[in-house]
Amino acid sequence: IEETLAVFTVASETGIPGLYLIHNFVTEQEEHELLAAVDERPWQGLLKRRVQHYGYEFMYKTRNVDTEQYLGQLPLFLSDLLNRISSLPEVNQAENSLPLDQLTVNEYPPGVGLSPHIDTHSAFYGCIISLSLAGPCIMEFRKYTSGGWSSSKEKDADLGQLDIDLSGVESNVGNQGSIKHPMFERKVLCLPPRSLLLLSEEARYAWHHYIPHHKVDIVNGERIRRSLRRVSFTFRK
Repeated sequence: IEETLAVFTVASETGIPGLYLIHNFVTEQEEHELLAAVDERPWQGLLKRRVQHYGYEFMYKTRNVDTEQYLGQLPLFLSDLLNRISSLPEVNQAENSLPLDQLTVNEYPPGVGLSPHIDTHSAFYGCIISLSLAGPCIMEFRKYTSGGWSSSKEKDADLGQLDIDLSGVESNVGNQGSIKHPMFERKVLCLPPRSLLLLSEEARYAWHHYIPHHKVDIVNGERIRRSLRRVSFTFRK
């Protein structure tokens, strides 16, 4: 990522409505227990990362869930975490966000990210909630002003293989540390371990979110090497 593009550590500094980041939402002990719980369960391999699905399986080809294939209630080891998430004002203020009934757990090795996408509007209600565990990363947000992310590319984006080629595209630094291209505006947020990210309102419906496929992130001049694994718990309704 260009060093001229500021990496924010506080969500409100991005200026994106509906974007929230709560640092240290879980303790190190809780982080260890959550990771141990999922590691006791079977992982499903994708091309470059591993996943687990609870409640409903996320179908990457259709970017939706099959509501007729119910996998059962979310595991009991998540009960306390779900209660704390459900009590957050930001979640309660987001229309029709509760109860959360779908969880995707992703394990990212170094160098593996997530290509730009917006979670399908019609597939999920309310906000998208993601807990970061085990390692840090940066997340880039892109608001398209022209063009956009084609449906054919979106279908492959969740496999973490595709990205937009911006070589040769002239850019300029915008206000609040953002980069403006002819196609989109960019802002970047650092997601530390144990932090909880909430996407609601404009952040949920208008901004693509993206994890660059890096082994090292540059955060305001500091080189931060990604850990051997980063695990995210992404909750939806």
